[in-house]
Amino acid sequence: MDTQLLNTLQQTHIAVWNEKNRITRDALMQTIYADVIKMYDKEFILSGSVAVSDFIDKLFAGDADFTFTITKPMESTQHGARLYWEIRTGPQPNVLTGMDFFVVENEKVAHLFVFMDAQ
Repeated sequence: MDTQLLNTLQQTHIAVWNEKNRITRDALMQTIYADVIKMYDKEFILSGSVAVSDFIDKLFAGDADFTFTITKPMESTQHGARLYWEIRTGPQPNVLTGMDFFVVENEKVAHLFVFMDAQ
């Protein structure tokens, strides 16, 4: 995976997960996520960019101060990439940390695996 694509994925993924405006978020998602993206969490699987955006809406509904930031630059191997992150709410310290693993097909994220660290 080339450096330009990796940087675009990293920056846009962070922007998507921090964007409260649904229209803006959905437009950003179209640039890096496949329409048929699958997001895998320990508890559930989401299919399609609409379902992923709905999930992000629920996060903001639960905590309007939700902020998603990277803790290490994205790294790649072949058609995969990983990104370590943390979620903060307001002035509190780290609320949640984890890693996203991306499977990229045709320069878009087709599969997103979410790993959350134990709290």
